[in-house]
Amino acid sequence: MSIHSATLPLRTVDLRQVCYQGALERCCLVVGRLRPDIVKVAEQPPAVTYIDDDGRKRRHVFDFSFTTTDGKRLLAAVKPSALIAVSGIDRIVELVAEQISPSVADFVVLITEKKLSQVDLFNAQAVNLATRALRPEDDAAMAKVVRGMNGQASIGELVERSTLGGYGYDAVVRSVFAGQFRLVEYCKLDFDTLLTRAPKA
Repeated sequence: MSIHSATLPLRTVDLRQVCYQGALERCCLVVGRLRPDIVKVAEQPPAVTYIDDDGRKRRHVFDFSFTTTDGKRLLAAVKPSALIAVSGIDRIVELVAEQISPSVADFVVLITEKKLSQVDLFNAQAVNLATRALRPEDDAAMAKVVRGMNGQASIGELVERSTLGGYGYDAVVRSVFAGQFRLVEYCKLDFDTLLTRAPKA
């Protein structure tokens, strides 16, 4: 599913850009926060221990931990495909997957730019553009829309309710990224996409 800080957005995201580690991690962060089947995203979770092919005990810190709506926990290593061979991350993931306790994680995965869909890239770009500048007044206006929301509404409807005009779309996207809105189904963040108010933590 990516720069470990939402305060450092990329302007655009495409397959050439996500060949860089930071951009790929940023994409994964965005996708993790937007997918309705993922309820928790943790960056750089605690290190796990494994035995390497030489019998030595090693430690590895994965890039993300994802928790799904059915309680499954996934550890994800994020690496551009061009760096997999030189880093040896594919073997590390295999070894950890074979040895890890179910009490720590249910699945261990390796994510490269080739695993990202066009929807993932579109949404990452939408979030990056929406978060490139702080607009606290717009966010406050959208927060009022969030508080008054019942049921489902499209992004276009929420933009209209916000009365923010051309700034409304970005305000909705920021609210989705911040976890105030949830996508009903994972799809592109376009004006017809349905959102619902996120449950209280």
